[in-house]
Amino acid sequence: MERGELLDCAVIMIMDSAACVDLKLRHGRVRKFVTILESAYYDNPYHNFCHAVDVTQCTFYMLHTIGLFNKNGPRRSSLRSPADTSFPVRSILRPIDAVALVVASMCHDLGHPGLNNAFMVRAHTQLAELYNDQSVLENFHAACFSMIMSYFFTDFVIPHQNGHPSSSSSFDYEEFRRIAVHAILATDMARHFEFIGKCKAQYERFMSGSNLPLTAQQHEAERAQLAASILKCADISNIVRPFNISQRWTQRLNREITLQGNIEESLGLSRSIVVDSDNIPTSQIAFYESCGRPLFNAVADLVPELRFMPEQLENNIRNWGFIKSNQKVPEVPYGLKHSSTFDLSASTRAGSTDSAPDFLPKRSMGSLLTPSIVPYSASMTTT
Repeated sequence: MERGELLDCAVIMIMDSAACVDLKLRHGRVRKFVTILESAYYDNPYHNFCHAVDVTQCTFYMLHTIGLFNKNGPRRSSLRSPADTSFPVRSILRPIDAVALVVASMCHDLGHPGLNNAFMVRAHTQLAELYNDQSVLENFHAACFSMIMSYFFTDFVIPHQNGHPSSSSSFDYEEFRRIAVHAILATDMARHFEFIGKCKAQYERFMSGSNLPLTAQQHEAERAQLAASILKCADISNIVRPFNISQRWTQRLNREITLQGNIEESLGLSRSIVVDSDNIPTSQIAFYESCGRPLFNAVADLVPELRFMPEQLENNIRNWGFIKSNQKVPEVPYGLKHSSTFDLSASTRAGSTDSAPDFLPKRSMGSLLTPSIVPYSASMTTT
C-alpha cells in the first residue's frame, strides 16, 4: 500500500473501535491524528509506519474475531464469526479495550530508531541511561504514546467544558491509557518467556476456576494480561501470516539487522546479530519453534477463536523446512490455496535493497519525541 492508503486504513480502524464506546469522531480530525503518528515513525526497513499499520490490522482482526466489537461497534461480514465458548475473554475484556488496543498498536513503536534494546545498552545511549537499561525502547514508545495522547488525542475524544475535561464523558481516559501502556510494555522480547509463563498461568486459573468470582483488582489484572496478549501476538504476527507475506517481513527484518550491524562495527562494537544469508531458513525455523510456537499456542488456549494463528505458524515452519531442503519455495506454499507468484530466490538474502516503501520525508516532531540515541563517547559520520 501507498502512504495515503495506510493512513486511510488506520483511520478506519480507529473510528470503528471508537464506535464500540459510542465515541463520535470526525474523520478529518482522526486523519490528522494518524498523520501525526505517522510522522513519528522513521523509514526503517522493518520498524516503520507500515509495520505499525500491519500490527494494528492484526489487533483489529483479532478483536473482531473474538466478538469484542459485537455489542456496539460495526461488524464486517467477511470476518470470522465469534464462538460462544470464550467465556473468560469475552466477559473480562471491555469495549474500551478495543479502542485502547487499536490506538496502542498504532503507537507501539513510535520513534523506533531501527536499533534494538541490546544495541541501546551496549552503546551506552542516553535513552538507555534514562530507563536504566530496562525495556529501553518499550518505555520510550510508551512515553511517546502518552505525550501524543495528552497533546492530541484527548482534544477530540474527551469533551471539554471551560478548559477542563467534562465529567459527563463516558470515555475513561485513564483506564484507556492504563491498558494501552501495559500492552506496549509487554512487547519487550527480552521478557518473552516470562510473558508466556503468565499466559499459561492465566489459562490454568480460568480452567480451574480458582480465581472466580473475580474481585475488582483481579479483574483488572486479568484484563490487562489478556489485552497485552493480543498486542504481543499482533506485534510478531508476520510469522503467522500467509507465507508469501510472512517472508517479505523476514526480508525487511534481516535488512534492518544488517544495518544495525554496520552501525555497531562503525562504533568499534562486534555485531550483536549476524544474518547468515545462506542459513535464513534454519534461523527462521529456530525462532518460530522457540519463540513463536509457545506464545501463539498459549494464547490460542486462552482464546480458541485464534487457533488459526498457530496453525498457520506450523504451515510456515513447513515452508521454511521445504526451502531448507530443496533450496526453493514450494509451488503452493503450505497454508495457501493457490500458487505463490512471489520469487524467493533473492528475497531472503540480507543484502537485498528491497526495503520498506519510501514514505514522504519525515516531519520533525522536535526534541519531545526524538531524544538522542547516539552514545556519549561515540561520534558518528553519516554518508
